[in-house]
Amino acid sequence: MSGRALIAGLLIVAAAGSAFAQVSSSGVIDADAARQMGMERLWFTQVGLDRGKGRLAGVYQHVSATQAHTVLEILHEGKRYVFSERERDAFGQPIGVEGARVKANELAAKIKGEAETAGVKDAPLPRIDTYVVPQITIYVSSQRGMVHAIDGETGRTLWAATVGKPLHTTSAPAASDTHVAVVNGSMLYVMRVEDGSVEWSRQVVGAPSAGPAISEEFVWVPMIGGQVEAYDVHKHKRPAAVYRSFGLPLVQPVVSLNSVAWPTDEGNLYVGFAHVQGMRFRVEAKDAINSAPAFLAPNKVFATSLDGYVYCVHEEKGHVLWRFTTGEPISHSPVALGDTVYAITDRGNMYAISVADAQERWVTAGIKKYLAGNDNRLYCVDTGGNLTVLDTKSGSRIGSLATSSLDLPILNVQTDRILIGNSQGMIQCLRDSAVYWPVVHYLTEPKKKSTQPAKPGPAFGPAPMPAGPPAGPDPFAAPPPAAVDPFAAPAAPPAAAPPPAAVDPFADPK
Repeated sequence: MSGRALIAGLLIVAAAGSAFAQVSSSGVIDADAARQMGMERLWFTQVGLDRGKGRLAGVYQHVSATQAHTVLEILHEGKRYVFSERERDAFGQPIGVEGARVKANELAAKIKGEAETAGVKDAPLPRIDTYVVPQITIYVSSQRGMVHAIDGETGRTLWAATVGKPLHTTSAPAASDTHVAVVNGSMLYVMRVEDGSVEWSRQVVGAPSAGPAISEEFVWVPMIGGQVEAYDVHKHKRPAAVYRSFGLPLVQPVVSLNSVAWPTDEGNLYVGFAHVQGMRFRVEAKDAINSAPAFLAPNKVFATSLDGYVYCVHEEKGHVLWRFTTGEPISHSPVALGDTVYAITDRGNMYAISVADAQERWVTAGIKKYLAGNDNRLYCVDTGGNLTVLDTKSGSRIGSLATSSLDLPILNVQTDRILIGNSQGMIQCLRDSAVYWPVVHYLTEPKKKSTQPAKPGPAFGPAPMPAGPPAGPDPFAAPPPAAVDPFAAPAAPPAAAPPPAAVDPFADPK
């Protein structure tokens, strides 16, 4: 073998060894390899489950719209000093925002005094920045009925609980600020977020086809028969409201601040109210919708279909604002960030589309999954299974990590945190090295405030609730008749006697 061939072979072996070293045998991404790609590994954890009997069933991230904590930060000579309202005093009590402000001001004065002692005349006070960080919780369910709650900021396990029977199939979880919902077999379990204790459970009417969705008031469960059952979270003994769909709802519904939405395999997107009973509208595509829709504040919802189109729909009025065709089937959920919506086709092409006018901004090939993103970078999984970083403005590749052994890419459209793991229970979280605090995309962002902290106000809160559906009888007042499709054509009356007039859920109030 020639010397040149030997050197080439050694370089190939070294490159392969470097790529292999990027992920450990347990699936953890190497911190140094991540840092070279402009990422920091925040945490990793192993979810407890019996590997011989079950794997992960689903992962759900909940970003609270109402619960957050305030931190004050000083950056000085390359060091970061953080003071949180959650810190405790000598008596074990939280110091609160005022206490954190006092400690930050004391450090700022100390830094200024030390600079003046060192001979710096009129040294300025160091800058104090205030951030409001939302409460982020990650819920993980296993196939055998184990549900885990993980702190999204630290990776610490908050609690773990078991529901149902281990031999019954367990769905992906869903969560609100107060409750967690999961289906085991044909039993719906609603748990408290504080400790995972079951608040109530009941048998659903049909066979569930996907995981549930939950708001503060209702929990929705899609069924194999095509219907979606809605249960009152606080009055669970009431009969379920049943919404009949054209086609099967095979995807877990998505809840926004004001709406709930689910697609069907016959190309229908249904959007209903999140806080009161009733449907908003139905939009029909030309082919199946096999992925969850995406919401974008203040009033847009997006859907992708096997017909190759990306649909932009007004969340409240229901009319299609625009359609964009890729010419290729799309099974991946759309991703709406700021003024751009991203769509990944089944052929591995990722499109960036302007929300305002549906103009194509760029397209890049070889992308399979979206993980997370911010104003400057998009984190995706390419067709080779590698974690790939794209430039937001141009779609060009910044770099990639060999992560083909990680078979659990987690779609995160709520924040900029990168979540990835494997089906054996290992989950890890990474962030952009330049973005220390989490960026929230759909809720109000925890913006940086003035250089001196002000009294904290509510940084998060539900958007004003829209006008509800027309006044009518309580759907829970009595056991309902057979499920009625609000969108179906009126049925022919029987020969004996005509049925009572059907109530149109979209009719103007009388």
